[in-house]
Amino acid sequence: MERSGQEHTDDNSWFDVQSTLQVAASQLQPGEMLQAEHFNLFEAMSAVEIGDPKMDAGLDTASAPTPDQLVEQGLAPLELSHQQHIAILDQLAAMQASWHVGNSLAQTVFVCLYMLKPNRTAQNQVLSAYCEATRAGCDAVRNIVLHASVCEEEDFATHTFGLLLQSSTSSKDSKLFKAKPYAAVSLAEDQLLAARKSSHQHAGSSHTTSEDDETTALLARLRFQKALLQAMEQLHQWDADGLIMARKHMQRAQAELANVVQTAHFGVGPAVGFHPDVNRRLLGPLPPRPVQVLSNQEAWAYYSKLLKDLLVVCQLTGIQQWPQLQEFLHSFAKQNPGSVARSAMHAAITGKLSKTTGGGVPGWVPRAPMMCAHLCFPQPNQLPGPEVKLFLDQVCIAVQGWCLAMCVNRLRQRRRHRRAMEDWSNLLEHALIADASPEFQDWLHHRSSWQWQPPPEQADHPEEALGPCAAWVEKGCAAVLLQHFLLGFDLDLYQPKEFCMLYWYCDYLHGTVAVTAPQFLSVQPQSGAPASPSKGGLPALSAKPGKHTSKKSSAKTKAASKAAPQGFDSGHLKYTVQEVHKAQVGRQMCQGLMRVATGLMACGAIPNPNMPFNSEATRYEQRFGSFAFMQRPMPLLYDQYTAAMDVTGVQASDLLESALANFTAARHGIATLAQSSTQSQLLTEEKLQELKALDRIAVQNALAVNVLLKTMQQDGKLQHIKISWDFSHHGCYPSIGVKHAPVAT
Repeated sequence: MERSGQEHTDDNSWFDVQSTLQVAASQLQPGEMLQAEHFNLFEAMSAVEIGDPKMDAGLDTASAPTPDQLVEQGLAPLELSHQQHIAILDQLAAMQASWHVGNSLAQTVFVCLYMLKPNRTAQNQVLSAYCEATRAGCDAVRNIVLHASVCEEEDFATHTFGLLLQSSTSSKDSKLFKAKPYAAVSLAEDQLLAARKSSHQHAGSSHTTSEDDETTALLARLRFQKALLQAMEQLHQWDADGLIMARKHMQRAQAELANVVQTAHFGVGPAVGFHPDVNRRLLGPLPPRPVQVLSNQEAWAYYSKLLKDLLVVCQLTGIQQWPQLQEFLHSFAKQNPGSVARSAMHAAITGKLSKTTGGGVPGWVPRAPMMCAHLCFPQPNQLPGPEVKLFLDQVCIAVQGWCLAMCVNRLRQRRRHRRAMEDWSNLLEHALIADASPEFQDWLHHRSSWQWQPPPEQADHPEEALGPCAAWVEKGCAAVLLQHFLLGFDLDLYQPKEFCMLYWYCDYLHGTVAVTAPQFLSVQPQSGAPASPSKGGLPALSAKPGKHTSKKSSAKTKAASKAAPQGFDSGHLKYTVQEVHKAQVGRQMCQGLMRVATGLMACGAIPNPNMPFNSEATRYEQRFGSFAFMQRPMPLLYDQYTAAMDVTGVQASDLLESALANFTAARHGIATLAQSSTQSQLLTEEKLQELKALDRIAVQNALAVNVLLKTMQQDGKLQHIKISWDFSHHGCYPSIGVKHAPVAT
């Protein structure tokens, strides 16, 4: 900007342009903007606001204190009392936990001056040992996160900003660095114990004093950090022995953590040796994130949950089958584990660093041996034909992608499931080719006296008939789609006006799973998926399920189990039966909720949504349009939805009575599922609690429907009824609340 023709001789001279700006602003109309020729609005919105301490990372970095300056000012003394030691160790542990939950390493752990000056800190054995164990622990955690590749930028910050960790040293010195923390902690323990013994001898008494309690508190913190480090390093083994040893160290860390929490009151006063701006020079030219440091109580709670989640990871040693691994990862994801635990889980599942005695991979790794056993194929080196081998390779890619999706955070998990549909669609093509290959048909014929070929009526369209491989793929694809849609309820992504279409589509997917699961087990040729729209598989709003439907489904399941050919063991049967029963329960719940919502909208209890920007067709396209390219399960179009939701000639009371029958059938299905799971020894405590929650929801919804029916009989309308949807008992299926709304006068 020109300075009004004045020549400037001093760069520090300033001119007041406020009056000029006010005159220019007075000439502008609302909505107008004065801009230069090369102005770009996007770049302007992304620009850093100069002078804003929250946005301008380069603001006054020259005046940022250095570690040496802060030490010279006496902010990191080495002569400390036990209470000061405890306060420093607790604050450093809280900083470490704050780094685990997504903050920067340079703004959490390494704001501690004792961490930045290890040579000077070595004069204090206790502090030095704890800092070395913390440094090694940070390095081990970072390596796990980098190896797993399941954490995004918002989950975990891996950048070290040039700060010293073990992995930044040469490989020649790595062994020395790994042994150094353990030796330092052992030496610090010996020093504390010797000091306590010496004080007792001088005092001539063996009674416990406050100083003894403080020594015990310091020992608990050192041992906790040491056990946590040992557990993290054992996890790097990624084999059964490593997980077993890691479990032992985690259990010891849990015991020491309890001692730490009990002695937290000994750390009094603010911890010395911490300065939030000490690493400001190291930060890049980006706006620094606001750092939310966890309190001591929050840090202990975080470590408690971390150890609990890591102990779940160690339970992988008991998994040998693909259905087991699926249920295990489902249960793990529901616990909403943190970034470190999710990374440890996926790193163990990938098996890249796993070592076994035979040179292979552990039994829990979803690779060719596990999937061959699940699909009842021969050994990977004895597969019947190249088509089956290529199909198996694609199966491993799909299931490993699913495992990765289950280990990312819950928000990205749903997106991963949607993107995985391309892999499953590609897998279906390989499955159809494998089913039709002569080598595979010949192998099936010799194994179970069965040979697959398209039915006569579909000879011109063999892709519409499913062999065993394609049936398995369709079931897996439908299950992943179900996860995608149902996870949206758990994440509160849907509005009540979308419940009808969502539960309608989920009902169809549950039906696909219920049909294709025994279809693969019985190895019988099928004329497409019976739950397809063209075969009348979509629910009718006025249909009334009852005991006959439940018995018929059970009969089909039993018939399929009797038809199971050689090669299928009891493990395949019990998991398939459980999968079918679970899908049937889900289908009854979806149909019941769909019919309740439709009936309430039909009688005016739920007003038709006013969508000024998005029509119902647009919303349907937004939810389901991205899956229109898939062959199986066959995608459902909006016209099919509107036809199924047509309530012309259907009374609202009929819809509610059908919903009541659905919830009653769901309760019968839940009882059957619990009984079959108990008999097959698959009923865990977590499954039992989920079944109890579903049964509670079915009971409450049945009562709510009865209230609605009685109200309709008395008043003939439901306009003064207030409906609520409560997802507190289950993340996917709500409890329906019914209240009489006050009448406006």
